[in-house]
Amino acid sequence: FFAGASGDHIYTFCYTAESEDFGAQDAAKLDTWVFDHVKSFFNSSRSNQTLFSALNEEKVVLFLHLLGIDTNGHAHRPNSREYKENIKQVDEGVKEIVSMIDNFYGNDGKTAFILTSDHGMTDWGSHGAGHPSETLTPLIVWGAGVNYPQKVTSQFFEDNFLKEWKLENLKRLDVNQADIAPLMASLIGVPFPLNSVGTLPLEYMNNSAHFKAESIFTNAVQILEQFKVKMNQKKKTTLSFLFTPFKPLSDSEQINFLKKTRLYIQQQKYDEAVSLCKTLINLALEGLSYYHTYDRLFLGLSIAMSFVGWTAYVILVIIKTHTNLTKTVQTHNKESTVLFYCFAFVGMIIAFFLLIQTCPWTYYVYCLLPVPVWYSVVREFPVIQDLAANLLSLHISQSIGFLLVCTLGIEILVFSFFYRSTLTIGLLVFAGWPVITQLWVQAKTTALIWTLLCVLLAIFPLMPVVGREPNIPLV
Repeated sequence: FFAGASGDHIYTFCYTAESEDFGAQDAAKLDTWVFDHVKSFFNSSRSNQTLFSALNEEKVVLFLHLLGIDTNGHAHRPNSREYKENIKQVDEGVKEIVSMIDNFYGNDGKTAFILTSDHGMTDWGSHGAGHPSETLTPLIVWGAGVNYPQKVTSQFFEDNFLKEWKLENLKRLDVNQADIAPLMASLIGVPFPLNSVGTLPLEYMNNSAHFKAESIFTNAVQILEQFKVKMNQKKKTTLSFLFTPFKPLSDSEQINFLKKTRLYIQQQKYDEAVSLCKTLINLALEGLSYYHTYDRLFLGLSIAMSFVGWTAYVILVIIKTHTNLTKTVQTHNKESTVLFYCFAFVGMIIAFFLLIQTCPWTYYVYCLLPVPVWYSVVREFPVIQDLAANLLSLHISQSIGFLLVCTLGIEILVFSFFYRSTLTIGLLVFAGWPVITQLWVQAKTTALIWTLLCVLLAIFPLMPVVGREPNIPLV
């Protein structure tokens, strides 16, 4: 599973990639394989002194990747018999492994267990969007160093999960997936991962207030260091007069936060220290996001210019070659040469600007692409002039009507990204187009076929996006 893992302190073992068959009748065997090999691994340690010694060292992490349940969810859907049977097998497997590990270590109570998942799933076995069924995942933690669940009369969350699992009397503590890494590090007593952006979930920990305050302070310093590194990287690659720092977390603010927190810990004001650390972590994460997306507006404008330029060029070419709205006028060679050198000069300035800021090569693509595109548009200036003259010669009501129709068409397309049924409106307009424009008089059969096909196609966006069962005739 950890393909890039290296070092003599890491032991990995996995089934072949061919075993991960999403078309298999039942993928539960992948999970059974994991449980069987973990048992075999521990049993073999009794006759292998090296392995036995390694397992009895401190800070040992065992990672079990159970892919069968995921594969069955995708292949057979979460409400299928195969998936539910797989859940039972995993439950039983987890119970056996926990019992075996406790027995191996003589029930010393020094083992912590974390059970979680990387993603959820829709009823039809997909994920990747932002629906709660896809983004909410379980996190169950128990064992050494872990707090006991707290009993409550009312919950902060309003959902059916707790009622369904008969857990409404226990406090639900939600965390981000990134928070699991610092939790694991804290439980086994190792430094937080260098690039972790997780916040230590203190409610999960069964430790003294002093330990929690020191831990969250270390966590804050670790995330703050990432913020400082990212800020310095961006500062180095941005011209000084263009650089805009993240104001809420200036150098003086950072020092102030750290000094104040250290003072609170010394004065044993642990709650105040924790609160201050969480504020600092949130600001550092906000700052990290700010520097990660520092060039977003600049790059977004470049990409938008490319799209707008390309759209304008395509429209001009269509008007020039397929309509009689314009007179084909060739640009004078001298003017064309001057235009070329002007755009070439602009391109060189942009390239130089990117070069002195040591920008990645992708920036050159995004920022230089609008130059040839808009050069092509400006070259068609005579076509633009003819088009403008034609539009100005129209009656004011016709011009407004034309613009309104264009705007409505574009809005329907935009709306269709969120409500696909709006495509039906556009298709019905297309169906009536031959009648509105009197084209049906010239070609009645063709117009009738066109209208009929548009009406049939208009039904399709009203159909469900994806169903529980495949509908081959519909497709």
